[in-house]
Amino acid sequence: MYKKILALLVTFLAIGSMLVSAMFFDDNPRYIQVGHSDTTISYMDMNSIQSIRYDPPFYMIRATVITYDYTRNTATGFENNFFYNFNAQTVKAQLIGAYSYDTIGKAVSRQQFDGQDPNLCDQYSVNGIAANKAFFNCYNMTFYHNFNKTQKKE
Repeated sequence: MYKKILALLVTFLAIGSMLVSAMFFDDNPRYIQVGHSDTTISYMDMNSIQSIRYDPPFYMIRATVITYDYTRNTATGFENNFFYNFNAQTVKAQLIGAYSYDTIGKAVSRQQFDGQDPNLCDQYSVNGIAANKAFFNCYNMTFYHNFNKTQKKE
């Protein structure tokens, strides 16, 4: 009797864990993790990256960052324009659209945002990390350059 109950419990737990972990970005090289917290995990859609402006030291790249919210069991893609100033080492993100996804990665709805002001990104924020990965994908070098040269004492 206990063996049957235990087997049934294990079966339900296995099915439940498969449903929780079976999102389209799991173990897919197209999606690179760019951040996480206690309630969310964010990925860069590497297939969405487009170089829009190449005018050193100014660049513009369009890319989508997908955030899965565990509290709502929803995946939302945020399409951004990233504006780079290489000399000043600043990146601004402009939200231009948001997508809702089903569990297999199909966009089920899109909301467009017109005229949003770009906001400065912190280097270590989800958008800052995503912008750095998008820049590397386009130009084979990281955007942020942190040079820590120590001066020689003579």
